[in-house]
Amino acid sequence: MQASQKPFEVRRAHPPDAVAFAEFMRAAWREAGPDAPGFTGATDAVIDEITQTDAVVERMTGSGRTMHLAWHVDRVVGFSAMRRIDDDRTELAGIIVSRDCAGRGVGRSLVSASLEDAASEGFSTAIVRTECDNDAALAFYERLGFSDPVITVEWVGDVPVEVVELSRALP
Repeated sequence: MQASQKPFEVRRAHPPDAVAFAEFMRAAWREAGPDAPGFTGATDAVIDEITQTDAVVERMTGSGRTMHLAWHVDRVVGFSAMRRIDDDRTELAGIIVSRDCAGRGVGRSLVSASLEDAASEGFSTAIVRTECDNDAALAFYERLGFSDPVITVEWVGDVPVEVVELSRALP
């Protein structure tokens, strides 16, 4: 059995996990590159900045923010991050799963854990945004109950990115 086929565990991220998360993000960036969906407009400098320990801890614990990590043995193989928009809405602000674990339920488990936390914190709606041409992500989010697409443009640095926003009611 390959290591990636063994069970994984999803749990809420805490500051001691910052180094493992940063290693995961840097590896995901090296693996995917700047043209990969989800990394549009990112640069080595941006990745260096967001993987600094203080920045990671802020994403894990900052006001209105939560993060979940998927672990395989002692290695992070995926993450999901939520960000408070207002009293009723939260955003699934990021999700990445390592390629060697893709298709094994890691992403679904990460999103489920994030949405369960959001509902328990009193949010009634979750949104997610992704590039309009990211068909795999759109299909994934739709399978998880996100719908009602709205197309907008976001700026990542100096790069305009056409995105679709989907929403989902939380139980």
